[in-house]
Amino acid sequence: MIRTAINKLGDTFATIETVNSDAGPFFNIRLSREELPDMRLQVAHSDIEKRTKEEISEAEVLERHLVQSLARFGFTRGDLK
Repeated sequence: MIRTAINKLGDTFATIETVNSDAGPFFNIRLSREELPDMRLQVAHSDIEKRTKEEISEAEVLERHLVQSLARFGFTRGDLK
């Protein structure tokens, strides 16, 4: 599955591809930023990040990690919907 997002500032465009591998799902991300070279990221999670008091699915753990990883580029959870 591929989805796109633009941050609130309108200066960064993200193409996010969900990849399912034998090691588990992860995201391949390409960031296109104004006046800067494109950047590529891979976002995955480890089992230790799943330790929490609330019961959440692996997909939600991965989604939260995606939001945290893209926050440094001005993205919010709402931008990724």
